[in-house]
Amino acid sequence: MDENLKDTEKTSDEENLFLDLRRGLNRREFVRLSALLGTGVVGSLALAACGDATATPATSATTAASAATSAAATTAVAATTAASATAAARVTTAAGAITAGETTSAASTTAAAAVTTAAAVTPVGTLTIAQGVDIESLDPYVTTSGASKGIMWTIFDRLVIRDIDYKIQPGLATSWKTLDPNTWELKLRQGVKFHNGEPFDANSVKFSFARFVDPAIKNGYASNLKPVTSVDIVDDYTVHVKTSAQFGDFIETLSGYVEMLPPKAAANTADFLKTLPGTGPYKFVSWNANDKFVVEAAGPHWSGEPRIKQVTFRPIPDGTARINELKSGGVDLITNVPALQVNSLQNQPGIAITRATNSGSIVLIPSFLTTDVFKKKEVRQAINYAIDKDALIKVVLQGNATPLESPYAKFIPGGYVSGLTPYKYDPEKAKSLLAAAGYPNGFKFSFKAPNGRYLQDKQVAEAIVGQLAKVGVTAELETIEWSTYVQGIIGRKYEMFFLLQGGAPVSVNAQTNWSSKIKGIAWQGYTNPEVDDLIDKAGQTVDDAQRIALYEQMDKIIWDDAPWIFLYNQQDIYANLAKVKNFKPTSEALIRLDKSEVSA
Repeated sequence: MDENLKDTEKTSDEENLFLDLRRGLNRREFVRLSALLGTGVVGSLALAACGDATATPATSATTAASAATSAAATTAVAATTAASATAAARVTTAAGAITAGETTSAASTTAAAAVTTAAAVTPVGTLTIAQGVDIESLDPYVTTSGASKGIMWTIFDRLVIRDIDYKIQPGLATSWKTLDPNTWELKLRQGVKFHNGEPFDANSVKFSFARFVDPAIKNGYASNLKPVTSVDIVDDYTVHVKTSAQFGDFIETLSGYVEMLPPKAAANTADFLKTLPGTGPYKFVSWNANDKFVVEAAGPHWSGEPRIKQVTFRPIPDGTARINELKSGGVDLITNVPALQVNSLQNQPGIAITRATNSGSIVLIPSFLTTDVFKKKEVRQAINYAIDKDALIKVVLQGNATPLESPYAKFIPGGYVSGLTPYKYDPEKAKSLLAAAGYPNGFKFSFKAPNGRYLQDKQVAEAIVGQLAKVGVTAELETIEWSTYVQGIIGRKYEMFFLLQGGAPVSVNAQTNWSSKIKGIAWQGYTNPEVDDLIDKAGQTVDDAQRIALYEQMDKIIWDDAPWIFLYNQQDIYANLAKVKNFKPTSEALIRLDKSEVSA
């Protein structure tokens, strides 16, 4: 990347700032990403170095990863004329499938800008949501778990979004296209202001991209923008994003990352974190750690008026406590209803239960850095065979999950490969593999799991300990509070841990977990040159079919090599009071308010 930066022609001071950030990021290998997630800015953002003392990094591919139902999702531009319909057809953007040089008509851009406009409504009522974990930090580039992103996305908008059905839609960018293989043009939504009154414009985009990759921020997903070399301002509402190579997953990446920030307010992180001005439908009110996070309707929004006057997010790790709060009316909606307690709510008057299949994969991730035993493929395969996934699902999860047949869920393009040899429960085969690896009497390791983050996570981990013991493997389990838990993951301290990973886009998750070149936020030392090469090639491939084929080739290797212990895709179970209207769960494992309402 540095060689590409050297070839850059004369740049402005702002452009030089971006390039300096990129140089620092590459030179430090993204600060090795082992300490990523914190706060602060460099260069003209030096004041940000004071940071957010409360920030504690988190990782969950459920933010990284939002679900996709189609590899050919489009911008859904509403073409009102034959000409605009033709232009809209050109702007097919799932993973950037746009031919260089194509353009959009003014009509289609106007239609895109109005695609989600809704009739004005008056926000009413309050909604209190109980989740299993608290937000990790007030910095949107530090907070990455799905539960936390659901909070952040009420306040901050992205350039590209997914609608409730996971199709790519215009966000603060109304249209996009490639000008050449290494240049994307984004047209921006006009008339939008941040909650502090700053205008959203091209400068906001340039600033946000620079801050996202700034090493001082310690953003665990900074590598998502690794191909980007500069963001050039064409005019107030047009930017050109230059890349070192074709960036096929650019639009997909923007749908899950790079929240837009106000340049003046966010230049000083400490001050910014006191007020959190975004452009979202809700504005920040307050956060009391481990107690509640409050937002309120911010007024008219480009997607339509927010429908709820005030929303409070409460962290309640214990599932029974969440249920009791719902029954007593202390909260209106709860996440992660314990599977074993669904029946206690099933026939309760005034309570509704909804489900969504999570796009992420529940897995165990062994470390190649802290242990030698997991470096042996036979050992990793043995553990896959030693765990009875069907029993976990039937008994502990009460049927609310589906066993993994591939590294990713069935509806993830490029992530799911049919016909792979399943890791069926086979303790005798597990013992045979352990013996072949030199561990005929098993071995002992430290096993970490969260409590309350995922469906029955603690109980599943406890059951796994018992199953492994049957093949002579001793897993010493410790369950840890979420914010502390993720610090250990980022610090690469655990020997094996329980996590949800996967989801869409595949590119981000592959880089995050398996690339020994990028060493992403959840990478634990796995190295396979063939996998590295496929990740690099796929990331530079714009053609949908070719890119998906490369990722599927990678999936086959990963499934056999078993850098993970593959378990299941869980059902996310929600329960809400009758006062909550139009709530629709998603496969992203985060709360999307959208058209949700509460009765006064």
